[in-house]
This record gives sequence, structure tokens and C-alpha cells, in this order.
Amino acid sequence: MDLERQLAWLRSYALVTYPFACVPFLFLFFTDHGIDAAEYGEVLTAYYATMFVAEVPTGVLADRVGARKMLVLGPCLLAAGFVTFVCWHAYPGFLLGEVLLGLGHSVLSGPPTVALYETLKEHGQQHRYLAEESRIHARRLYGTGAAFLLGGVVVRFGAPDGAAYVPAILLTAGLNGTAALFAFRLRERGEPTPAKPRGPFLAHAQRELKAPAVRWLLLYWVVLFTLLRFPFHNYQPYLKATSAIEPLFANAALVGVIFAVLNLFAAPLSSKVPALVRRWGRRPLFWGMPLLLCASLLVMAVERRAADAGEGMAWLCWLGVAMFFVQQVPFAMHWSLVHEFVNHRIGSHARTTVLSVLSLGARAVYAVANVLLFRLQEDEGLARVLFTTAGAGALATAVALWLRPRGTLRGDEGLD
Repeated sequence: MDLERQLAWLRSYALVTYPFACVPFLFLFFTDHGIDAAEYGEVLTAYYATMFVAEVPTGVLADRVGARKMLVLGPCLLAAGFVTFVCWHAYPGFLLGEVLLGLGHSVLSGPPTVALYETLKEHGQQHRYLAEESRIHARRLYGTGAAFLLGGVVVRFGAPDGAAYVPAILLTAGLNGTAALFAFRLRERGEPTPAKPRGPFLAHAQRELKAPAVRWLLLYWVVLFTLLRFPFHNYQPYLKATSAIEPLFANAALVGVIFAVLNLFAAPLSSKVPALVRRWGRRPLFWGMPLLLCASLLVMAVERRAADAGEGMAWLCWLGVAMFFVQQVPFAMHWSLVHEFVNHRIGSHARTTVLSVLSLGARAVYAVANVLLFRLQEDEGLARVLFTTAGAGALATAVALWLRPRGTLRGDEGLD
């Protein structure tokens, strides 16, 4: 059956969409080449700034040429970014590499979910979207988790000093190439749209964004995205800091296991999203995701404050690292919930572009927040920045949910 065959290739593609074996160790690779916390924030901001610039153009391109071509292009750009780190391991090279990664991610921000939705729609099965998206996102998490584990093994045992970062980076680039090969097996949905003037196309997307529910989602997504991304980028700095008290956190193999288990922990939760929606409804889930992130950051901040006061203990370090797992709960849930929200409100001719615009807004805000937060971290330490993020995030969540249009999260499909 064509539908099941195409779904099988989409699931296979999901396993290697983000095979980031080297990501748990990039901070250490950067610092080995003279990068401090503030510069690390700047390098990351090059990635988010690129996505700010590239999101809408790549979304428009995807709507014109089709999702399949973008699913091939995205992993190729990601591979080029990782190779750049190896070929030019200095601040300018890291900036360029992050620019290429930003381009790759912007290419992939909409097409995977659009390819799934359009595949189901072609066969009259669009009602299966949430369940299939949840399963596919679980595959992404499993694939990324396995890559993290493999990366930890490569880094720990690939060199006598347990710091084989370059082989892990090249492994990541190779796995990205595998994703591009899988994308070639997907069937394009219809003919690419002929080139059209960009203005009218974007004007249509702008009209879609005038819907109060979609405008509200943009505000909510900005808050949630910031609370999701900042902790993730701080996992390795946090592990490095806590390793002064708990030396096990300096072991690359254990770090790889931690990152792998994080994804393996999140994957089953992603597949349970439809059941959670049926049991609790969307409103508690939309409240709970950002507030749970804030609570976990507060626990990590308390641990770092104790360590700064000379009262740090190994069990507190483990408690702080346990918060990584707490943060995986909203990470596992947010993708399916947010994309379902959009797919039920936007026409297929503009869906990719609107998803890109939502992503653009979130990444533009986070690009600024990222620089400020990592500068604060360099100047005042982890404890201060974690307290600040938790408090500001909780306040922003309350404001965003208070402003939502009446009835936005009600109904069987979450429609107004």
C-alpha cells in the first residue's frame, strides 16, 4: 500500500533527521579552542540569527519546490556545518558552521510535518495526523538518543585522553548524509508550484496570521521555545560545572549515556500525547509545559547556589541533572501539540510558510535572549542566570495564557 510505504520512509527519515552524536560535546570542543561562555552564546546566536533570516524564504521555497527536495537539502546543509567545525576550529569557523546549521534547520522547520500531513490527506487519512506525528516524533527522539550514546562512546574511547571530539563531529556529518539518502525514497506530493512573486504569497500567510488563535500561539511559542532551548544549551556547561563536585560528570561515556537516556525517556511520552489530550485536555498541558520547565530550572539554580556557597554535595548535583529528565516531558509533548494546532487552522497552500513564520518569531526572540543570558552567565554564574530564567519564564507564561482568546484550547480538535 502506497500510504504505508511512504509512512515507513517518513519514520525511517525521522530516525536520522537529527543524529547529533557530537552535540553533547560541542561546548567542550569550543572551549578547547578558546571559547568562553559569552562567546559560546554568540556562536549559538549566529545559528538563531540565521534562522531568523532564512525561515520565511526557505518556507516559501518549500511551498514552491515541494517538501521532498527540502528534506534532502536540510541534512546536506547540516553536514556541511559540522564539517566546517573540523576544518576551521576557531571563533570565525564556529560562527560559519552555526550559520550553515541554522540554514539546515530552517529548511527542515516545516517540510517534515507538511510531508506527513499531505501524505495522509492525499489518502483521506488526515484525522490520523496527531497519532502519526507523535509516533514520528518519537522516532526522532529515539534516533537522536542513539546518536548521543554512540557519540559518547566515540569521544571516550576514540582517543587516549577521552576527548575524541573530531571523530564524533565527522560521525554526525555522515549520519546527516544518510538522512538525505532516505529522503530520496519519498514520493513528491504532486507537482511543484510554479514560481510566483514572493509578495502575494507572503501576504496570504499574513492574512492567515491575523486569526487571533494563531497570533496567540506565536506569543505562547516564543515563551515555550525560550524555556526549552536555554536549558538544552546549558546541559554541557552545567555538567562541566558540577563535575568539580561529582567527577563522573566529566566522563564522556556517561555524558553520552545521559543525553541518550534523555531522548529515550522522552520518546514514549511523545507517543502518549493523544492519550494525555483525551485524559486532561489541551489547556492543562499548555499551562504545564512551560511551568514545569521553570520549576526544573529553579531546582538547578538552588544546586548551583549551594555549590557557590561551598555547600555543594554530590547528591544535589545528581538532583540538578535529574532536572534534565523533567525538562524532557514538555520537550516530548510540545512538537505534536503545537503542529496539530497549526495544521488544523492553516490551508495546505500556506502551511509550511506559516510554520516558518512561527518559528522565525520564536528564534528571533531567543537569538536576543541567548546573548543576554549567556553574557549574564559569564559575568554572574550559572546560579544567577538559572534563577533569572525561571522567574521571568513563569511570569511570561502567566501573561501568555491569560491573553489567550476564549475557547482557544477547547474542543475535540482544539479548535475555537
